[in-house]
Amino acid sequence: MSLRADALGPVLVTGATGRVGRVLVEALLAHGQRVVVVSRAPAVVERLWPGRGVETRRADLARPETLAGVCAGIETLIHLASYAPAADEPDIYEAPGHWTVTAEGTRALMAEARSAGALRRMLYLSTVKAMGDATGARGHPAGPDEVEPAPETGYGRAKLVAEGELLASAAALGIPGCVLRLPMVYGLAGEGNLARMIAAVAAHRFPPWPRIDNHRSAVHVEDAVAAVLLAVAHPASAGRTYCVTDGGAYSTRWIYERICRALDRPVPRWTVPLWALRAAAGVGTLGERLLGRRMPLTLEGLDKLVGDAWFSSATLERELGFRARLRLDEEIEGLVRR
Repeated sequence: MSLRADALGPVLVTGATGRVGRVLVEALLAHGQRVVVVSRAPAVVERLWPGRGVETRRADLARPETLAGVCAGIETLIHLASYAPAADEPDIYEAPGHWTVTAEGTRALMAEARSAGALRRMLYLSTVKAMGDATGARGHPAGPDEVEPAPETGYGRAKLVAEGELLASAAALGIPGCVLRLPMVYGLAGEGNLARMIAAVAAHRFPPWPRIDNHRSAVHVEDAVAAVLLAVAHPASAGRTYCVTDGGAYSTRWIYERICRALDRPVPRWTVPLWALRAAAGVGTLGERLLGRRMPLTLEGLDKLVGDAWFSSATLERELGFRARLRLDEEIEGLVRR
């Protein structure tokens, strides 16, 4: 995606210091855009982009009173910020912070956006968790045009509320607003779920996975950011919600085998039975509840590894011309070696 310099006017980015946010800010700067960042920690912003002309506006989505004036003079709002559970926080998808920060914080931010007066476009970067289990028994990838089941977690419900707040605010202002939903994101410089799985396999902490033919979508962070730049500037995206994927469908077993091979390690001939994994996950879930800290494997985490989360970006491709450049089946060996 190519943008002429300053095509978006002053761009306000929330969640800029997060894994995807950092890549997005770099891309905006590379395209000559003026970037303003909302952050609780201006020193972190300065450390990430020293002398790069990134303006910081100090605010906290969990404290609505700090958001006053944060959208002043902004023409484009790209909203990524959401609640990030602590490293040892249990039951991460049901953490109360999701509602406080992601839902209520977005509601407060949108109130500021409606009063700012200069906004010309908005985009919210969400998650497929806002769709619940969108594959289920269909046997094919699900897209946003299909009837959506309700989100299954507090995290997903908060994201869905935030999506609605942004789309409603954009409509009230008479400006384009859209939502992009991401599946598992990879290419995050050693961070994220895939990187954790690679590290666990490398350290012999990931068991020989059962041969379950589940289907999961993924997208490289560079393609996710390219989709943001495309959608936020495209007039046809107004009022729309799109999934962004690399077009593949990957099972946990396939990923496990590819990681082993990239590590020059033979794939074990035996596998851990699913019932044994469920038993261990049940112990982990009970341990989280009793000890109040995160366990390596829980029933919720296991369901994520053995279940389907398969989505289609066909609507984004058809309406906006999006094409993913990178695919996990081509990138995974390099990711492991790096």
